Amino acid sequence: MTPSPVELNVWKIQLSKVEDQLDRYKTYLNQDELARANRFLFDRDRIRFVICRGVMRVLLAERLNTNPTLIKFDYGDKGKPRLTNSAVEFNLSHAKDWAYFGINDSIPLGIDLEFMRPPADHGWIDIAKRFFAPAEFKILSALPVDIQAEAFFCCWTQKEAYIKLHGIGLSLPLDQFTVNVDPTSPAQLLTTTWNPLDLGQTRLYHLEAPRSYRASVALRSVTPINITYHQFINR
Repeated sequence: MTPSPVELNVWKIQLSKVEDQLDRYKTYLNQDELARANRFLFDRDRIRFVICRGVMRVLLAERLNTNPTLIKFDYGDKGKPRLTNSAVEFNLSHAKDWAYFGINDSIPLGIDLEFMRPPADHGWIDIAKRFFAPAEFKILSALPVDIQAEAFFCCWTQKEAYIKLHGIGLSLPLDQFTVNVDPTSPAQLLTTTWNPLDLGQTRLYHLEAPRSYRASVALRSVTPINITYHQFINR
């Protein structure tokens, strides 16, 4: 019997569209979150943090049928949040004017969203040579120049989603596992010397994204997935 698909809901939040509710979202945050917000040097970073945490609390409260202020978090060693008294799994990523929030009933996930900005000092090939596995660098450098940036972020978002799934941040070098670099092909975890068991229990997926963005998600499940997208509107 074919198992039922994993249901993943992905919320797209355009930050500039909900910024007018900043003060309300701020009231949902606890003292630790407010202290974190106040440590940001720049207003834009503080505003993004407050909106993302506030919206995350709103969406989790809707799933759990409770008040946003009553949501309680525990944190992993590298700071990945999880719900204190619920099996619901979630993850959030933001870049520039957008944030993506993924949520499902019980399957651990990691999500990453990136704005395909121009490189500051080095080309994408140079950055890939420094951080990616040799096999990924070889494929990327052989691609036509006009798709190298998209391929770079295709690779990067898969890698970020994978390490966010595990809640370990960049403490895991990105060259310790490989993914599919081709932006026109499905996302895929190809090798992982760090945790070979993941090849049989983890899947990567590309997500819809606004123009000039790339997004990916990693799930600890090999069951087929059904992704439903939602546009967040203030409430």
